[in-house]
Amino acid sequence: MISSVIWVPQGVADPTPKRYEMSPAEIEMLEQQAEMEDQLEQDGDDDDDDDNADQEEEAIMGQRRKSTQKIVLPTIDPSTLPAELRMDDYSDDEDEVRDATVGNLLIPDEEEEEDDSDNENEDLVKEMEEVTNEEKNEEKNDDDLEDKDSDSDSDSDDSLEDAVDTREYTPVDVEGLEAMKLGTEGGQMFEDDQADLDDSSDVEDTNLKENDALILVAKTEEDFASLEVYVYEQVTGNLFVHHDIALPTFPLCLSHGTMNHEGNDGNYVAIGSFSPGIEVWNLDVLDALEPTFILGGEDTSAADDLMKLNMARASSGKALKKKKTSSNGGLKPGSHTDAVMSLAWNNVHRQVLASGSADCTVKVWDITQVSNTTNGGVAATFSHHRGKVQSLAWHPTEGTILATGAFDQTVALVDARTNDGSNVKKVKLPADCEAIAWDPFNSQYLSAASEDGTISCWDVRKFGQKPVWTFVAHEFGGVSDMSYNSQVPGMLATCAIDKTVALWDTYGPNATPQQSGSIARPHPCGQKEMGVGKLYSVSFYPSTPWLLGCGGGGNSLSIWDMSSEAAIQNRFGERINGGVSAAVEEEADTGLAQTEDFEAMMAAGDAATEKARDQVKKSKRNTKKKAHRKGR
Repeated sequence: MISSVIWVPQGVADPTPKRYEMSPAEIEMLEQQAEMEDQLEQDGDDDDDDDNADQEEEAIMGQRRKSTQKIVLPTIDPSTLPAELRMDDYSDDEDEVRDATVGNLLIPDEEEEEDDSDNENEDLVKEMEEVTNEEKNEEKNDDDLEDKDSDSDSDSDDSLEDAVDTREYTPVDVEGLEAMKLGTEGGQMFEDDQADLDDSSDVEDTNLKENDALILVAKTEEDFASLEVYVYEQVTGNLFVHHDIALPTFPLCLSHGTMNHEGNDGNYVAIGSFSPGIEVWNLDVLDALEPTFILGGEDTSAADDLMKLNMARASSGKALKKKKTSSNGGLKPGSHTDAVMSLAWNNVHRQVLASGSADCTVKVWDITQVSNTTNGGVAATFSHHRGKVQSLAWHPTEGTILATGAFDQTVALVDARTNDGSNVKKVKLPADCEAIAWDPFNSQYLSAASEDGTISCWDVRKFGQKPVWTFVAHEFGGVSDMSYNSQVPGMLATCAIDKTVALWDTYGPNATPQQSGSIARPHPCGQKEMGVGKLYSVSFYPSTPWLLGCGGGGNSLSIWDMSSEAAIQNRFGERINGGVSAAVEEEADTGLAQTEDFEAMMAAGDAATEKARDQVKKSKRNTKKKAHRKGR
């Protein structure tokens, strides 16, 4: 299911997004880990030195013990040895030893023994000469075999060199391959060049072109929730997922902003979900693992501190501490206590973000104060609704006026400069509010869509009176969402669970906004079934006039390019590029001149307003006195 669809204005996204960016928490964690590893290495070196010293000492002591020990050899009876090994019977005469063939034989005691020994000596000499001759013959045979092998190898080499190569082949154009970076000398591929080619192809896939349009989709499929960033190529009409971000809980709403908690410009999206926390992600990081910062939600500071403490205790060998339950229910200060159902990022004050929740409250956040431990960045909390807050919308030019719609069948205007909710104005709806939107070309008009399919528009300068116009946009299932075209005056789109998107012209016959009490109502200009199931969200691309995106129960994003729709072009084509008629501008100026400014009305409790009212009353009294005197 697709719960929300919004566009990223052109020129906001980085055309060369980064692959990964480390968060401050990750950097701090790595620094602590490096310090701990250095400490452990130092401790390990000291232990190794001690161990080495102990081992050397043991080795020295062992050698000393061995040197002092007496080795006792077994006693052997010489008579049991062969005659050749009876060393005591050999002659000590060195000349006789040289003449003897085998170490000089035994010295005979008698002549008969001497003759026998001489015969034995001659036999031994013959045997040894035979053995020597056999060994020499074997060595000679081995040498002959080696010579034959070398001769055969040289002959085969000579024959290969002399042979003519009759193979047919096409010569390789090495210079051409090198020019195309396809090969090197010898026909081998450049590994470095191949890696560069792979990197360049990845860069081309992720880099954004000038005419690429980015659209954000909050998607839930079975048990997997994600934010998908699509790229729509306006030239070719291709639509593909550029990258996606895995989310911990099911997303309900999205809002785009251009500033982070450090006050730096960028490309960010705030995501509201079933969790009470609001995650803000950097869209210019492809493989982001954690949000840039979180507003409210679960308080993890105690767990982080406990983890750091346990890491330090573990390195010192101490026992680990157990986690204790937080006293505030596990939520950060100022956090919502239920699901975040609506978000609105202020385009005038870019550090301000509004959120509406199922806890029936509206919070205004200053994201630059997110590190504040007292309130977590909450600037104001409003509790003027008795139902779940379904929709929010900041005024296009007045950055302190916030419109809210809830499931208590009311729409309210809130002055965000007051944090106590004392300055709130309400109007009643026929059913629960599903969506609200300001007219970008006539910012005094606020429209609200109801669950019963009714759309009503009020002039907020006369907020509380009858609406300027009211009509039923979708009879089946009510209106799920609505969006004004910021490039085409008077162009309004609505979607519903009847699977269709309807276009409306909110201007009258004279190309002017409908007036209170007039019979005419917004004119239907076309209806189209988008083919992606029940529709829950619709949005116009703010940078071009004819692109619309929508999504719903079909898990697919649908884009409607209206540049080729003849009926739509005939109706609205002349209004683009600042094509608001002179009658519209004149009517708007006249209305603003004759009616008290609605922001001044919101500040009804201010002293300046009270003073102005006193002056009006005094002038009326003077007029009555003059008329009374004339009557005399």
